[in-house]
Amino acid sequence: MLSFSCKIRDEIYKLEEKQKTCCLFSLIYGFFAFDKANNEEYVAISTNAENAKILYNTIENLNSKKQIKYKINGRKILVESNVLRFSTIVEIAKNVFKCEHCRATFLRGVFLRCGSVTDPCKSHRMDLSFNDYNTAIELLNMLREINLNFKVLHRKNKTVLYSKNAEEIADFIAIIGATNCAFEIFNSKILKEIRNDVNRISNCDSANIDKTLRANEKYLVAIKELIDTGKILMLPDHLQLMAKKRLEFSDLSFAELGKKFSPPISKSGVFHRLEKILDFYNSLKNDKII
Repeated sequence: MLSFSCKIRDEIYKLEEKQKTCCLFSLIYGFFAFDKANNEEYVAISTNAENAKILYNTIENLNSKKQIKYKINGRKILVESNVLRFSTIVEIAKNVFKCEHCRATFLRGVFLRCGSVTDPCKSHRMDLSFNDYNTAIELLNMLREINLNFKVLHRKNKTVLYSKNAEEIADFIAIIGATNCAFEIFNSKILKEIRNDVNRISNCDSANIDKTLRANEKYLVAIKELIDTGKILMLPDHLQLMAKKRLEFSDLSFAELGKKFSPPISKSGVFHRLEKILDFYNSLKNDKII
């Protein structure tokens, strides 16, 4: 089963938009800028099964528009050094980004190289992991420019930018072009909120039921003993009727029980009559009559 990060990568790969040359360069910079090895002629980077096909396709598209020298050596791609001239994000943004889509494709490259997202059905978390602290902070500043307030942590000699905010994660995923996956995150957030609301209501209802049962218990004990001893007949008719209704509908609240009378009795009216029954019962007990 594909991980959610793989689903995002697959959706990005299936994008059919024809990108401009500047956007292709931006994506490659996003991919290469953070973990690259240089020699005199080439910049090299290792790929993996998840991102190799996207990078190969991007370089081929770029090569069809502007001839560049590159080599494929196993899972490594080597691109001529003079193609990737800028090293900091500030330099890249200034010299490579030429249109309104360049930053998005740059971030797409960043995610392909060092990003991961947990399955939104389980939890919400996105990580962007870097070897270089300064580069991570530069990217953090770029993200904050577009209102993505990722946090920073250090893990095993790496600097990680992360977010646990479902909306932020979905926004980032939408920006890089994986809109279906972004909707999955939004939907999972909505479902979790609905589930939490249902649980909260259910817990509240259970608490109310428990409270009603505890409140009724003292009345039920009194009414049953009055009936068993025949003393219930000493009560006025309207209190005898209340005792009968309380036994018959023992799980109802005072307000609901009041509706079982004709004409209906108010909540306070039910309470008042039950208290009279209880007072009568207590007086008999105190006098040791029952």
